[in-house]
Amino acid sequence: MPISLTATELLAAMENGQLSAAELAHSLVEQASRCQNINALINFDADRFLSAAEESDKKRAAGELLGPLHGLPLVAKDNIDVAGFPTTASTPALANNRPSRTSPVMQKLINAGAIVMAKANMHELAFSPGIAPPEDGGEIIYGAHGSTRNPYDLERSPAGSSTGTAAAIGAHIAPAGLGTDTGGSVRNPAAWCGISGLRPTIKRYDQKGVVPISWTRDTIGPMARSVADLALLDQVISGEDENENVELSSLRLGIYEDFFCTDADPEILTVYEREVARLKDAGVDIVNVEIPELEETIADAGQGISLYEVVRSLPKYLDDVGAEVSIEDVFDQVAASGLGSFLNSLLAERAFPEEDYLKSVETYRPALQKMYSDSFIDYKLDALIFPATLVQPFNLQTWGMHCHKGKEISQFAASSHNVQPASIGGSPGLTVAAGLSNSGLPVALGFDGPNGGDRKLLAIGQAYEAIRPPIPAPNV
Repeated sequence: MPISLTATELLAAMENGQLSAAELAHSLVEQASRCQNINALINFDADRFLSAAEESDKKRAAGELLGPLHGLPLVAKDNIDVAGFPTTASTPALANNRPSRTSPVMQKLINAGAIVMAKANMHELAFSPGIAPPEDGGEIIYGAHGSTRNPYDLERSPAGSSTGTAAAIGAHIAPAGLGTDTGGSVRNPAAWCGISGLRPTIKRYDQKGVVPISWTRDTIGPMARSVADLALLDQVISGEDENENVELSSLRLGIYEDFFCTDADPEILTVYEREVARLKDAGVDIVNVEIPELEETIADAGQGISLYEVVRSLPKYLDDVGAEVSIEDVFDQVAASGLGSFLNSLLAERAFPEEDYLKSVETYRPALQKMYSDSFIDYKLDALIFPATLVQPFNLQTWGMHCHKGKEISQFAASSHNVQPASIGGSPGLTVAAGLSNSGLPVALGFDGPNGGDRKLLAIGQAYEAIRPPIPAPNV
């Protein structure tokens, strides 16, 4: 069936006349209908999507000059502006927010021939850490559109916050799409939904037209079922035409076990160690590295940058799109459990003092960036490799705590622990599906590269993917 093909395979099939955009669209509409209980898409208009696919076929039949993504359906996280679609960010106050302009990143993909299939569900305002179980033991609400479910186990989380994009791709509802990543929100859902995702080097992609959290940390990121698909989308977005090619036998990858592996779930470590051994057998030079004070520096930087910047960046977005609601309106109407009170607390005077923010931005973040970049130079590394997450997908309604280095941390924090160096420092991070655990849940490898090394990192991911067995699709 065409829905099982990757984006690059679908494009080849359409170019060769083996498949039409309309045929593909009909197959995806049927799959979306079968998978409605995953709750990945928001207000999906199947007729509109089918009409766009038919129009794409007419252009091909007429011999028009076609872009590299012609006829490819994509989903976009619902905090990314697309003209003609509401941008709700899964929050009630933005239910009628209809931006007149498409975000520059999405526009590049549309200009290349891509079709917007639908907007994708997400954790409200992309603020996963602020969601908390209700004190009365009631249902945990993740946003105004309800909870997206993990396609491999409907009772489990798809991570956060690009939930709908990841689940739609993992469930073969869509071949690829866009998420956003502030603290792991592309890479974590990719890991838990059996797909791949890229957090590009910060500022590589234009961040205009996105409901913001942090101008320092936010970035759009592509998500797909193959790294080759990510490389294609990145090429269109970034304009970098050159493809890096790497031989596994020429690669040198570093492992910092203390930070990335300590107290990881044993089932995750089993898959991780198996895949590291696979890479070694293919000739990759795997070396142990030390990055002193990495954990402490990340703790010092903390989440303060995002907490300080969200209450300053969100009002500007609301003004730019003419939303006619205030940040107070948005926070007062929040639907997600515990998130409204958390966000409202940030509006208090000196909720996060400017001097603490400046220390994070001007001292701790540069220190983290230097120690991370130095590790690539000192150890002559092409990339760092690690388990993408410390924990497996937790239950949507009963998630709790995880013991890490003798301390109890939330499972949310544990799930995003390993992506924090790139999240805070702004270097590129790649998540690649690695297989299923003994529990039948997806496990992924994480690859971090040096600042600006996005194309090389994608090439490393493709080289690994070429020797890795196929990832079993979820039984949806």
